[in-house]
Amino acid sequence: MNLEGRQCGAVDKSGLVRPGRRFSLVTSELDMGPRTALVDRLPRIEGDRADAHMNAVRGCVPGLAELIVGAPVIYDPALPPGGPRSRWMPLVREWRGLLKGDLEVLAAPASEGRLHDLAGLGPGSTPAGDDFLTGFIIGCVWTGRPRPPMPDLSSTTWLSAEILRDAAEGLVWRRGRDVLAALAGDEPGTLLEAAGGMINWGSSSGRAWLAGLAAALDGGSVSQERRMMQ
Repeated sequence: MNLEGRQCGAVDKSGLVRPGRRFSLVTSELDMGPRTALVDRLPRIEGDRADAHMNAVRGCVPGLAELIVGAPVIYDPALPPGGPRSRWMPLVREWRGLLKGDLEVLAAPASEGRLHDLAGLGPGSTPAGDDFLTGFIIGCVWTGRPRPPMPDLSSTTWLSAEILRDAAEGLVWRRGRDVLAALAGDEPGTLLEAAGGMINWGSSSGRAWLAGLAAALDGGSVSQERRMMQ
């Protein structure tokens, strides 16, 4: 369930919510993102207005706290501190192999560094090529590597465009943040649980996201990195 910020007057100083950007209402804390509010149930939509019943909002992100009066902040979309521990890199490299089956269409442009060709490509409502790009951008921003230029967002869905903008700004959805935090930690069980939660995110989104993150963290050949920045 998504509502447009410009329709709701959702503008604040943080920049998370501003004219033309959208925010989402979700019913699970695992689905919290940079502009989300947790509700008991999704509202009814009548025309271009929503019966949002704000008294049912159980929590939100910092950028919505001023808009939704009384809603506690329950999720911070900022990237976690630290970086991936070297002990987890063998597992991270395995995630690069997730581009198979329904995601095989992403394998060639991903391995050849043709990131712009991934925009709008593949299965899923996001679609999967954008999920790969999101994971890749998040990995670059998290580790301080130069991120690739933003692809043509007109070639994809509005939701993908929002998620890609968030990634470029260093903002990540809950499942992704759990993976990053686990990679920076020492507990194998925590990492496996976080990775499993991401793999189960949507029909293909989580797998493509992990593959993109792995491509960024594991790096590539010099020629591939140069092509990514073109």
